[in-house]
Amino acid sequence: MRLIKRLLLIILTGIFIYSGAHIVMYLYDGYKSNTLHARLKQQYTIGLQAEHAAVPIGNETESKAQAMQQRGVDKFKSLLELNSDTVGWISIAGTKIDYPVVKYSDNDYYLNHDIERKRSLRGAIFMDYRNEDITKDAHTVIYGHHMKDGSMFGELSNYKNEAYYNERDIIEFDGLEQSTTWKIFSVYTYTPQHQFFQFEFNNEQEYSEYLQKIIAESSYDTGVNVSTQDQILTLVTCTYEVSDARFIVHAKRID
Repeated sequence: MRLIKRLLLIILTGIFIYSGAHIVMYLYDGYKSNTLHARLKQQYTIGLQAEHAAVPIGNETESKAQAMQQRGVDKFKSLLELNSDTVGWISIAGTKIDYPVVKYSDNDYYLNHDIERKRSLRGAIFMDYRNEDITKDAHTVIYGHHMKDGSMFGELSNYKNEAYYNERDIIEFDGLEQSTTWKIFSVYTYTPQHQFFQFEFNNEQEYSEYLQKIIAESSYDTGVNVSTQDQILTLVTCTYEVSDARFIVHAKRID
């Protein structure tokens, strides 16, 4: 009997130590992530201020395009020096979503590496490796972890509430060459076996059918009209209604 009690005590002690270590690691990872984000946000803000203070662009189309591109590179200079995988910055007013976006040669690396390429439970906000240019691709997909403290894409699941959507229906993506604005038109939960992401479309009819499919999936009617002339942006994070589920937010470009 004493032996059994000792074994139980040892097991419970081991579980306690393991759980405690896990919590400490999670909290420390959160502290590092928040500190890093604050620094990156400051650098990005300084870049924005410098861009706004720049000399006005001339009227010649070619020189204007070159000047805008150079301003974008200058604005992201600190982030690009930190990580050349940087492709832009995503934000949604009224949420914690306000992060740099990176892109790698696969969709696995940034699941557990931050923008400094260091191991992290939170990973980074990253664009699908199949995308080339958010300003030209018909469909761009961006991923982020659903963290319990609301960081990364942790607040995306709040879009299950229509009232929340009504106050936060615009996504801003500031790219290296151009800033874009997107309006959310569909939100829903899916499981990986039902995934139907499509990045390329053979013709307008195929694209139209795809758009109608993802609009029909929405948890509520947003009233936003979408056509084959629109580009779309999709945000993806985890959700926990069923095993291995994902929460999806679709938006169309409006600027």
